[in-house]
Amino acid sequence: MDLNGNDEHICTSDTESESSSETSSCSSSNDDEYSPQGQILGLLPYQFEPVVDTIPESSESDDDYSSEQKDESRLDNLDWCQCEHCQIMDRVEECVCCHEIPEIMNKNEEVFETEKLKEKPNCITDNPGFAGGCLNRWALQIAWYHYKQQYGTLATDGPEHKRNRHVAYRQLTRWCWGILGKEIRVPLPSCAVSCIRAHFPPPGLEEDFEFEGFHFADE
Repeated sequence: MDLNGNDEHICTSDTESESSSETSSCSSSNDDEYSPQGQILGLLPYQFEPVVDTIPESSESDDDYSSEQKDESRLDNLDWCQCEHCQIMDRVEECVCCHEIPEIMNKNEEVFETEKLKEKPNCITDNPGFAGGCLNRWALQIAWYHYKQQYGTLATDGPEHKRNRHVAYRQLTRWCWGILGKEIRVPLPSCAVSCIRAHFPPPGLEEDFEFEGFHFADE
C-alpha cells in the first residue's frame, strides 16, 4: 500500500544489460615449413596449443523467463509460504510471505527480545504489536483522525470497514518500514493482508468480497 492510504499493498525492477566478449586467435600459415608428415623438427603442429574448454552458452533472457515462470507459480500453490498463514492473492507481487521480507521479520525478532517471549513469533500476525497497532479498532480510529488531519480532503474516505483496512495497511507499513518516500509502495505480506481483511470485511457473503489489492505507483 502507499502512505496515502490506498487499499493497496517497494517494488523495484532491475534492468540488466547483456555483455558479450569476442576472442580472436592468429596462427602461422607458412605451410612450406612443414614436412609432408606435418612435422617440424619432430614436433607436431598445434601440439602445445591450449585446449579450449567448451562452456555452454547461457542467456539472461532464459534466466529471466525461468524466473518469471517461478513467480507465476505462486498463483497456483502455497509452496512459497513459510508462516502457514498466507493465501493465494490476485497478483504475483502480492503472493509474498512475511518470512521473505526482512523488515517484517525484524519486528518479530524485536518483540521476541524486548518482551522476553518463550519463542519468536513465526508469523507477523502472531506478533502482539500487529494485533495492537493494525487490528485494534480504537487504535485505528486514532490513526485515522491523524491521517485525516494530515491529508484533509485527499484522505481516502468511505465506509468504516474500508477505512479500517486502509489505516491498518498504513500502520503496518509505518511500523515496519518507517517513513517511505513519495510514490514508493511496498507489497505487504499475504498473511498480514488476509488477516486485516478478515477482521474488517465488507458486508455480505465472503464469496462476494472484492478487494482492490496492490498497485504500483504508475498504475
